[in-house]
Amino acid sequence: MSKNYGFLTVVAGLSALAVIAVTAVWRYPNTSDVTAVITAAGTVIGTVVGAFFGVNAASAGRVKAEESRDQATAALVKVATKADEDSEVAKAAMEGVR
Repeated sequence: MSKNYGFLTVVAGLSALAVIAVTAVWRYPNTSDVTAVITAAGTVIGTVVGAFFGVNAASAGRVKAEESRDQATAALVKVATKADEDSEVAKAAMEGVR
């Protein structure tokens, strides 16, 4: 995930919440109404921003796991190519690749 997207997501969420808060204060004279509007908006915006970061963290973890798997497979194939074709090491290594 690019740090710029994360920063922009947080800034957009806070900006939207600020606009909603100012609009609620201007529109509703009762403080309980203002609080209800800001709370509802904050809940939705917080959920969306949190989901953005959660999806990106999961995606980064998946990419890292795939890279580790590819490195391990390459090392296993390297070991198998060095061993005698009929040896137990080569057979076990090739069984792990399939």
